[in-house]
Amino acid sequence: MTIGLIRSETVGDLRTLTATGASGRTRRNITGATAGALGLLGALLGTAVAYPAVFAYSWHDVLIGEANLFPGLGLLLQVLIGLPVPAAAGGWLFAGRQPPAIARQPLA
Repeated sequence: MTIGLIRSETVGDLRTLTATGASGRTRRNITGATAGALGLLGALLGTAVAYPAVFAYSWHDVLIGEANLFPGLGLLLQVLIGLPVPAAAGGWLFAGRQPPAIARQPLA
């Protein structure tokens, strides 16, 4: 979904890059980096919102030591690798093709 939104919002910019001679690899790298950054931001914001929610729900278990509030490596791998890397890879794979019509603005 993120990649689709990026492609729809940046179609004009990608057309400009194509018209000025940017290669498909350049366009792929820009879209992939943007998708990866959005994926990382989404993962970090989701984690920042989830921790207070988990603590509010199970504060008693956390205070007496029955619950582990910081899961550690598993969460770190999911946040730093599990979302941004596939987003960047998807952005890179689905970007870079020539736009179908460069000469005219789409009617929307």
